[in-house]
Amino acid sequence: MIDKDDVLEELFASKGVGDRSWRRMLSRESDLSLRVQASSSEGAILVSFWHQAGMAADSGTPTDWLSGLEGPVVNVHCVCPAEIAAARFLKRVRHPGHLDGDRSYQDVLQSLQEIECLPPIEAGPRIEVQTDREVGPDLVEGVACDCRRYWS
Repeated sequence: MIDKDDVLEELFASKGVGDRSWRRMLSRESDLSLRVQASSSEGAILVSFWHQAGMAADSGTPTDWLSGLEGPVVNVHCVCPAEIAAARFLKRVRHPGHLDGDRSYQDVLQSLQEIECLPPIEAGPRIEVQTDREVGPDLVEGVACDCRRYWS
C-alpha cells in the first residue's frame, strides 16, 4: 500500500511545516513521489485524495497517469454521507503539517458536499464501497486481487 499522506508526512519531517501555500507545494511534490513509487512497484493499493474534474487545478492528486500503469487499474471508491465523513475528518489525528486544525466542521462539510456533485475519476472499473459502517478488506479483495495490480 502506498499512501500519499505517508509520503507527504515524510516531506513534513524532512522539510518542515509551513502555511497552506507551503503545504500545497509539498503536496504536489508528494504527488510525484507517489507516481514514481507506483510505477516502480509490482502492484499496489494507492491511497490519495484524487483530483476530480471540476476541482481547482491544484487540488487533489492528478489521475492522468493512472491509465499508464502496467496492468489494469481498479478504482475503489468509498461512499459515505458527507456529514459522517466531515465528522471523521475532524476526529482523525494526522501530522500537524496537514493543517487540519484550521478547518471547521462546516468548512469540511461544505467541501465534501461540493465534491459529491463532481463526476468520478476515470481510472479503470469502479467499485463503490459503502463506508458509513465498518468495512473489512474482504469486501473488495476478491473482486480485484485476482486480476488487478493497482487500486486507487
